[in-house]
Amino acid sequence: MDSRLFVTEDLPFLKKMILSSPRWLEEEGLTGNESEAELETYMKTYDKTGGEWLIWSIHGQKIGATYLVYAAPSNGKPWLGTILVDPEQRNQGQAREIVADCCRKVETLSSVLFSAAPVLNQDWILFLNRNGFEQIGLEKDEKGKEYIKFAKAVSLA
Repeated sequence: MDSRLFVTEDLPFLKKMILSSPRWLEEEGLTGNESEAELETYMKTYDKTGGEWLIWSIHGQKIGATYLVYAAPSNGKPWLGTILVDPEQRNQGQAREIVADCCRKVETLSSVLFSAAPVLNQDWILFLNRNGFEQIGLEKDEKGKEYIKFAKAVSLA
């Protein structure tokens, strides 16, 4: 599996994935009707968090996208902020491999990769648990919405 930085030409692929992810759209405050320019503007709002959007592929075929933070403003540690998998590639182990590769990308920075999911989103909570993340606490955002924080060991050291 390969990853590279997101480029503007990836917008149609990203839009395809988010249109098949209504819970993600809702969580991010998007409608799915955004133009590619509006979607790119949305993505740039994450620039201040110190991460990067990555496109994942196998043998040149795009299969997913992540937003991976290397040193989050909240704790200075790596966070997996978003993971989206092409609907045609779901339930085939691709997300598990992407998570493993994200862990490899940050293993020199931290022994732990963090993530979070809204308390009321059982699908995301189960996804993180199935991919080796353990629940470590609760946190509220600035609007009072509650999230479960997760951590995953990135190495045995």
